[in-house]
Amino acid sequence: MEAVRKPTREGAKKRAERERQTGLDPEDEAAKWLEEHDPKPPEPESKSRFKSKELHRWRRRQEKS
Repeated sequence: MEAVRKPTREGAKKRAERERQTGLDPEDEAAKWLEEHDPKPPEPESKSRFKSKELHRWRRRQEKS
């Protein structure tokens, strides 16, 4: 018998996203309930705004040392 591997955290996230994107029938009661109780997560905030400032600060500190 072959052992069944447990899903990883990343694998579970991907699977949940695929299930959300498959699109349920809008008339389905389960779809309505999910839409109300399981909203889509907000888009992650871009790191590039802060990364640029931090990079310049780090370079300045390196030059002073």
